[in-house]
Formats: sequence, C-alpha cells, structure tokens
Amino acid sequence: LIRVPVQVTLVFAPIALGFPFALWKAIQRFKPDVLHLHMPNNAAFWPLIIPSARRIPWVVHWHSDVLVSEWDTVLKACYQLYKPFETKLLQHSEAILATSPPYMAASAPLQRWLYKTVAIPLGLKPLDTETLQQAEEEDVSEWGDAQLRILSVGRLTYYKGFDTLISAVAGFAEVQLLIAGEGEQRKELEALIERERSHHGCARVKLLGQVSEARKYALFNSCDIFALASRERTEAFGLVLIEAMQHGKPCIASDLDGSGMSWVVGQSGAGQCYAPDQVQAWKEAIRQALNTKAQLALRGQVALRAADAHFTIAQCEARIREIYQSCSPRAAMPGTEQL
Repeated sequence: LIRVPVQVTLVFAPIALGFPFALWKAIQRFKPDVLHLHMPNNAAFWPLIIPSARRIPWVVHWHSDVLVSEWDTVLKACYQLYKPFETKLLQHSEAILATSPPYMAASAPLQRWLYKTVAIPLGLKPLDTETLQQAEEEDVSEWGDAQLRILSVGRLTYYKGFDTLISAVAGFAEVQLLIAGEGEQRKELEALIERERSHHGCARVKLLGQVSEARKYALFNSCDIFALASRERTEAFGLVLIEAMQHGKPCIASDLDGSGMSWVVGQSGAGQCYAPDQVQAWKEAIRQALNTKAQLALRGQVALRAADAHFTIAQCEARIREIYQSCSPRAAMPGTEQL
C-alpha cells in the first residue's frame, strides 16, 4: 500500500501531483503482471502516458459511470474533458469488470467494449467475530417499543433517497426508522422529519449520525428489515444490502433501472423492490412488512444463505484471479497464483 498525498479536489476529483512518479516507481520495483485500475478515477489515466505501465495488461474495474446531471453545467463541461481519456483507458484494457449484469447493460461508456466486459458481483468478508462480540454490548434503545424496526445506512446525500423513507414511515405509530450516517443533507432531513410529524401526527425517525462498526453491527442485528431507497445509478450496486443479508435481514430496495440493487435483491430472494421516489409504494411496502412480520425472520434466513452463496469476497477474488490469468501469461504460470 503506497499512499500519495492529495493537494486539491476539483469538481469531486482528488488531484495527487505525486501519483505518476509513485506509480512509475512502484512498477519498477514490483514488476507487476497486471495493472488493476478502478474507475471512475482520474488518477487511473496516468498509465496512458507511462511507457512501462502501457506494457502491462490492464484490468479496468468499472464501479460506476460518471453520472452528469443535465443541470450541472460545470460537471458536464469537465466530463467532456474527462471522456476522451476514459475511452482511451477502456480501449487499451485487456478486460473490464462490471459489478452486475444490469449495470453492464445500462452503462453507455461500456457498450462499445462489451466483448471484453464481464460482470463480477462485489463480495464481503465474513462478519468479524470480535466486532460481533462488541456489538452485543451496544445500546440499541433507540428502537423504543416499535413493532417494526426499519434500518437504513449511508451518507446523508440526495441520491440515497432518505427523504422517501422518512415520508413513507410518517403516520405509522408502530414503526421506527433509524438512519445511520452523516452528510450534507442532515439539516434538510431534520426539517422534513418535523414537517411530517406536524402533518401526520407522528414520524418516528432518528438520524444517528456516524456510527462505529460495532454499533452498525448491533443495529443490523436488532432491526427487522433493511431499506435502501436510492434514486440514482450513483448507487451502482448497493453493497450495504449484502451487509444486511449477512446479518440475516430481509431488504426492501429501489427498483432502479441500470443499478445493481434490484438484481442483488432479486438474485438473493432477500426481499422486494419498489419504484424510487414513489412514497405511496414505499408506504405499501411498510404496511406489507407490518402485516407479515412473522415471515420476516424466515426471509432473513433466505437472505443470509444467499449472501454466503453468491456475495463473498472469496468468490469475487476467485473470479478476478481467473481474469488476471487470462490477461497475463506469467500470472497463469504454475507457482505464481499468489501474485
């Protein structure tokens, strides 16, 4: 692991002036068989002009498109500068890894390169035993006497759709929604909670802010259902859904075209998906969960088995190793598997 300081961030892009030299030096010292580049990432463009990097097979891990709002003229202009480098990077790559079939099919930049693109789902390590033990000591009294405990986790930002969840639980006196995470939308969400309480008589929602790993485990363990209401393809996969499944929790998520969220939930049988931004649809989801509360634990066990069967880091690692070996003759030689 080589850390390179970032001098400035321009339009969400961190600029590390020492990165090209650090990369060149690492290639000289380590002599890698494969260069694995993660996108979107402006630092990944430096290999285009480093001769020693261009001689190594590239695997590009495509986590997300650069999503540009039609109203954001600055970002739109910056993407026009970024796009030619993005295209050159994809052109030079030996293989491209997408995180789900739906994202691969919906990504405009990948369409020209589908012949060398493969979908490999993200995966997680098994739950940490020590953290699970610490979680048992965490206080989760915020749930109160709720009959249905709904958890959501993520940065408090627009695309996460927390406002949809808040409006959906308003009016349900027997439902408690806890949201773990911090971000720029906190004040807006706090104001929305107060408005919904005033309008509906109740809106049992608490913003918990940033939480420790042990506290997050405790929240997952004690909830009845996990909700992810993201409204944009910035939520390319929804790895937090896998976290919930590892804890044996059913999920409700956005049925968002081109995102991996509904694919993860559908592939696993872990829950149901609903139209993003449709508050009434999410209210109906909550009503159904209340009416079928006795079945939630059984659905959670289905989710747990699916997480173990389809979304482990070991499976992800094995698939990526196969890609490395197909790209580099030396990586496929006996005795080099550890590389």
